[in-house]
Amino acid sequence: MIRVDVRAIQESAGRLSRLAGQVLSGLALEAAEHLAEEARVKTPVDTGVLQANWTAVETGPLTAEARNDVYYASFVEFDTRHWISHNIVPGQKFMHRAMDETEAVLPEMVKERVEEVVRRGFGG
Repeated sequence: MIRVDVRAIQESAGRLSRLAGQVLSGLALEAAEHLAEEARVKTPVDTGVLQANWTAVETGPLTAEARNDVYYASFVEFDTRHWISHNIVPGQKFMHRAMDETEAVLPEMVKERVEEVVRRGFGG
């Protein structure tokens, strides 16, 4: 008769499940912080108010946002009509560029996070 003890496998599976939660926990905020910083760097500066008001906020256990509460942020981002001359003012697309940059580095952020959590979880 051959006996197989699967308790070690069950313990490892439980540990991996906890580790997966740790990988995801905080990753959204980390990505939002990166996005807010990229937006800050790419924001055109006139008075500096728009550039200074980027923040990253955790909105749930697995969600976060990069925010700017300056009311004219969307006017600078997107094409808009000048209120006096009625000329179209082209958008600066700084947030679009920031999102592209963040998407490009996101896989590396996830990889680093997984490696960190696995090292911590398995004592390596």
